[in-house]
Amino acid sequence: MTPKMTPDAEKAMKTMLGWVAPILREPTANKIYWVLESMMRERGISEADKFLAVEAARFILPTNYELRFGKLLGTGKSTKEEMKPVYSDLKEYYTFPRLVKRVSLDAGPPPKPPDQMKVLAFTAGPRQGGNSDTLMAEALRGARDAGASVEAIRLIELPIGKCFSTLLDENYTELKKMYPDREFRYCKDARDRTGHDHKGYCAVGDAMPETYKKIEAADALMVSFPVYTDWETSLVASFVERWIRYEYCMATPPKPGRRGLVIATWGSLNTRVYEHVTDHVIQGLFMRQINVVETVIGCGFVGMYSGLDENYKGIVNHFPNIMRQTYLAGRSLVTGERNQQEMVVELKDPGQMEPVKIIPGQPPGV
Repeated sequence: MTPKMTPDAEKAMKTMLGWVAPILREPTANKIYWVLESMMRERGISEADKFLAVEAARFILPTNYELRFGKLLGTGKSTKEEMKPVYSDLKEYYTFPRLVKRVSLDAGPPPKPPDQMKVLAFTAGPRQGGNSDTLMAEALRGARDAGASVEAIRLIELPIGKCFSTLLDENYTELKKMYPDREFRYCKDARDRTGHDHKGYCAVGDAMPETYKKIEAADALMVSFPVYTDWETSLVASFVERWIRYEYCMATPPKPGRRGLVIATWGSLNTRVYEHVTDHVIQGLFMRQINVVETVIGCGFVGMYSGLDENYKGIVNHFPNIMRQTYLAGRSLVTGERNQQEMVVELKDPGQMEPVKIIPGQPPGV
């Protein structure tokens, strides 16, 4: 049953449901209506206005609709409108305030002291020295300054193949136990298999076996990536898929007790607009027994040089507070120290014409 709404709310609801693919529209509408009815009961009202209808939809629709919600309510602008100065004036391009949002979970101290921790980082930005690369370097510097050993791998340079197995090795093993006299087609790339109790090895011929050993040995993992088109980059998706397939085939359960840090950058000056992307990556890592305790989101990296400076390095190099928060997140990952008072900190950071000066052993901006 559709909740009672004002004419403006009905019009807004029709608009919002128009953003949804037709095959998904009815179930999506039912979810929004259920949330809206719950909110109306809580507030003791019998008719929902436009603002309440949009608030209910925000619980159901992906966060990349955030800018559309703002325009629907007359409170938001498109990225191009909001960031207009950075497209027309070089000084504004460098100094126009960008946003950083850092979420820091108080998970207590790590199981090891920092000087015994190994940190493995994966960067998924296609532009070497771009914003996600730069922030990852700062996070690693924070961890290294705290005493941890660190290693960074650029996914664009990592020779990772594609798994085309018919049956995962673990499925083949179970089938042979159940039906020992039958022949089954399984992974065409497996080699040296001498029986159903012998795993053999993966022969895709890529760097995954060596990389997986590093993943298993790591006490903490970091992942950084830009968001260009409402998704994590294909570098992240392809790598995680290969990682999971390899893990299953080798019948190696993920090692528990590890920590994680996720860094994401995008063009919109809105820290929520691609939260569904970062949430997806965080949950995927959690399924691999990696508990993400730090996230850093940098926003507004668009403009005359497409988010780079005149030396074609990430323009984030000109924003001391964004760099500082990322450094502190990397340090907190390996120490467990609380170097910010609140769990969530969101800052507007004015930039500067010159790159941030990096002083060894200190966070930026000190």
